[in-house]
Amino acid sequence: MKIQTVGIELEEADRKAYRDQGFWIGPQLFDDAAVEQLRDAVYRTICGERDFDSMHWGQPPKFDPQSPKLAHVVNGWWVNAKIRELIRSNEIGYLASELMGAQEVRLVHDQVLYKPGAGSESAEVPDGNVGWHQDAAHWTMFNSTTFCTAWIALQDTDLSNGSMCFVEGSHKWGLIRDAAGFANKDLHASEKRFSQGDRRWMETPCILKAGQVSFHTGLTFHGSGPNRTDAPRLSIALNMMPGGTTYNQHGRDNLIGAQLGPYVKHGDPCTDPFFPRIGPPSGAD
Repeated sequence: MKIQTVGIELEEADRKAYRDQGFWIGPQLFDDAAVEQLRDAVYRTICGERDFDSMHWGQPPKFDPQSPKLAHVVNGWWVNAKIRELIRSNEIGYLASELMGAQEVRLVHDQVLYKPGAGSESAEVPDGNVGWHQDAAHWTMFNSTTFCTAWIALQDTDLSNGSMCFVEGSHKWGLIRDAAGFANKDLHASEKRFSQGDRRWMETPCILKAGQVSFHTGLTFHGSGPNRTDAPRLSIALNMMPGGTTYNQHGRDNLIGAQLGPYVKHGDPCTDPFFPRIGPPSGAD
């Protein structure tokens, strides 16, 4: 069954919210049937199943359902048919192009995320946390800081099950080189480090219904705390960049840059097949 999405036209108020806040809480793009298909895709991907001859990006996942740690697979589209279909979503490509002001949008990578439910006693257990970070700080191997991430909730998501939180307006601080903190699970220490000087630290929880999508810039600080429920929190993120983004040899080492191979040169375009075009829809640009 093809994944069904709900069409939407972006309004100027939505673009302004994205520019001013660094994020935009978007609509419910995916109906219940699509959510179930994507939940199944998450489970199959983190369990190491493959729909294609292609292998996993990086090490194959070793999912342990008893582990309290976040299960995290990058480039699920390499191995899963539904996620491959998802990255060709016309709506997400269109919305990202409008928010970034880009005539073409390409995928940096996707992220398949499974945050286990640790129960109500998990407040001080950080295994499922995602540290405060800027996406762009992880991707300095690109000659750009203009990125957009679409985060798809695959169940109703709020603070109780470890929703993302955004630091409103933090994209206006510019790129902070040591903000590649995805794996730093000590949220309090990270906040103290990054909120120095005149940086106003105002957290906004990303509360979404199943099938709803949020969008944030590559410079917006975000992270998430523990899932204090008994059910896992599932999501898929699509990390995107404008067409025409090029490779920067002076950026930090990253497997995403390494996949360009041994002959890549500074300034080479980031294009097919590793960074596929996902929007806007053909004929819309």
